[in-house]
Amino acid sequence: MKLIIDENIIMILGDFYLKNYDLQNYDEIQKQLFKIIKNHSIDISGYYNVFIYHDQNYGLIIEMQKEDLEYLDYFNNQIEFNIEIIEDSFLYKIDDLFTLNKKILKSFSIYKKKSQFYLEAKTKISSIDLGIILENSQIVYGQEARKIKKNSTIIAK
Repeated sequence: MKLIIDENIIMILGDFYLKNYDLQNYDEIQKQLFKIIKNHSIDISGYYNVFIYHDQNYGLIIEMQKEDLEYLDYFNNQIEFNIEIIEDSFLYKIDDLFTLNKKILKSFSIYKKKSQFYLEAKTKISSIDLGIILENSQIVYGQEARKIKKNSTIIAK
C-alpha cells in the first residue's frame, strides 16, 4: 500500500488488499477506510468525497477530497464519506520501454503519446512483474488515463 497525503489523500492498494473489499457493500468500504485511517494515524474530520478507482488487474486507488462546507460544523472526531466507485483501467507512464523485459511487455497494451509510453495490463500480472512496472513508471488513472487512451497511438495490443 502506498499513501500520498497532500491537499487530497490518495491511497494506492494493490490486488493483495482486494481480498478484504466487497465493492458492492458501502458500509464495509467505510469500515475498511476507517481502519486504514486509524492504522496509519491520519488525522481527518469533516465531509469527504471518496473516489475509488478499481482496476481488475491492479487493485484500487482511493482518492479522498475534503469538501469545505461552511454551513456544516463538524466536531473534531466526525467524518462523513460520499463514496463513488469507478471501474477503471490504470495506465503506467514510462519513459523508456527498453528498461523492461520483453516477457513483461507482452502482458500489456502499449500506447504512445508524443515521446511518452503508457502501458495497460491486458491480463492479471504477477506481483513481481507489477513491482518491476511500478519501479519504472507512474500510475495514471481516472479522467487523465481516459484522455491518454483516446488521444494516443496504440503501438502494441
